[in-house]
Amino acid sequence: MTIDNRFTKLLGRALPSRFARRFARDEDGALIILSLQILIIMLICTGIAIDFVRQEERRTLIQATIDRAALAAADLGQLLDPKEVVLDYLDKAGLGYLDVDPKVEQGEYDEYRRISIELKDEMPTIFGPLVGVNSLTSNGVAKAEESIGGVEISLVLDISGSMNDPVGTGTRMDKLHDAAEYFVERMFDQVQPPGAPPGRLSISIVPYNQQVQLGTKLASVYKLSTDHTQNTCGDVQTLGFSALSITPSAGLQRTMYGDSFNYSGQDELGQGYWNTPQYTNIKSCAGYSYADIMAWGNDEGKLTTKIKSLQASGDTAIDIGARWGLALLDPSAQPALEALKDATLVDASLLGRPLDYNQAGLPAEQRAMKVMVLMTDGMNTRSYSTKSEYRSGNSPLFSTYTNSYLPSRSYYGGWDSSYRYLYYYAPGRSRPYYRFYDGNWYKSNEIYGTLRRFTWDTIWSKGYTLNWVTSNFMYPAERQLSWVNEEDVFDKYAIQSEFGEKDTNLNKICELAKDDTRKVVIFTVAVDAPPEGSSVLEDCSSGEAYAHDVSSSDLTNAFAQIASAINALRLTN
Repeated sequence: MTIDNRFTKLLGRALPSRFARRFARDEDGALIILSLQILIIMLICTGIAIDFVRQEERRTLIQATIDRAALAAADLGQLLDPKEVVLDYLDKAGLGYLDVDPKVEQGEYDEYRRISIELKDEMPTIFGPLVGVNSLTSNGVAKAEESIGGVEISLVLDISGSMNDPVGTGTRMDKLHDAAEYFVERMFDQVQPPGAPPGRLSISIVPYNQQVQLGTKLASVYKLSTDHTQNTCGDVQTLGFSALSITPSAGLQRTMYGDSFNYSGQDELGQGYWNTPQYTNIKSCAGYSYADIMAWGNDEGKLTTKIKSLQASGDTAIDIGARWGLALLDPSAQPALEALKDATLVDASLLGRPLDYNQAGLPAEQRAMKVMVLMTDGMNTRSYSTKSEYRSGNSPLFSTYTNSYLPSRSYYGGWDSSYRYLYYYAPGRSRPYYRFYDGNWYKSNEIYGTLRRFTWDTIWSKGYTLNWVTSNFMYPAERQLSWVNEEDVFDKYAIQSEFGEKDTNLNKICELAKDDTRKVVIFTVAVDAPPEGSSVLEDCSSGEAYAHDVSSSDLTNAFAQIASAINALRLTN
């Protein structure tokens, strides 16, 4: 036996016992089994997470697809079968295997369409079976509605004298006739087409110059004061501009007849200077039937006839036009509409309008978008009337001639003979009677004849303007009492608003209408207007896109754009 063989045999006998002892003492590899178990758990969790990611990706795809499908199918301009539209969307997205039956509700006259989609998706899992989960369920729900609610419109149109200015082959008023008629036609085509149920559209036409004239029909339900009955305008300036409502039952002071404007020496907006007329054709309230409001019309032919009748005269009070336009959209006007309906002056299908502002959640037939379209070719100028305390009752004027005849002046400025008998009475003075003829003050016992007092009613019955009365009868005496100027005397008797004050009034009432509780949509059209008019209208509008500053030649296009915008806004998803 060689040495090598002996070593091998010795090694063979010793190795097992040594290896066993070393293996028993060696801790290397003790966590392998635990690690293998944890690895298996991690693989399962990762696999399930992958399944959840797949499910969420699939659910997102399904939800996005049915959302788009519902919107497309609810589109009232969609002429295909709404159910087929939904199924086609799913098929194009690779989801044609899903079992779905869309629910479609549609108005008889296509005034609304509602689409409801509900489905369930069972996605087989890859790793789920390791823990006994063979599929994951996703539910998809989508609803969409496109509805045509009603539209309430106040079309507030400038009929001031500058609308007679020539433009092209006609006047600016001719252009307005065409534009407003086209607007009305478009609104009926879009909102109240033939065959549709009545009551979806109402349009109030509100012409304005220095005032707004209600007309006998509307005045009968707004309870104008009865200190005179020679016009149907109301002094809304006395109500302020902190509310939209003009409550029919509350009563409203009637605008004084004649012309209350103190024209003397004032600039006629670049057209020269006014004289001081005893009578004038520019009245505080126009008095012509074409200037009457047409409230809550829903007959296209009658509305068009009204627009064609409009003529131009007077100054410009955009604030008063807007005040009435917004009042006819305010729910407080419901009693007025109901009274006109009872008198068969308004269509019965409009009963209940103007609708409330907050219409969220109501069906289409009970909703209406409120719109004011405000148009001018100028800027705010002047509005005047006479204060209530100087309309009836005793005036300070006396005469020993008669108390039913006031002196008058000839074209050349001379007075008739009754002027020498006219007196102004100022109580509290030792000599309280001012004689116009000689400019002196007298006691009653120093006056020959019987003093007879004029009432304000008698003075105004002569048709004099407030300007003429203050200039000729009040100012000469009152300047000696307190050294006032003629403008101060006019201010004492007049209700007035001018220029910047009217701009502030307009801005205030427009901001109130646009706030979150009312959300009246205001479109404005400044046609050939000066910067002052364009600016104040843009501020009044619902935003830059709602304000149109155009030339006369583009007036119809502006009204067409507004009609299209209203049609787009009234479609509610």
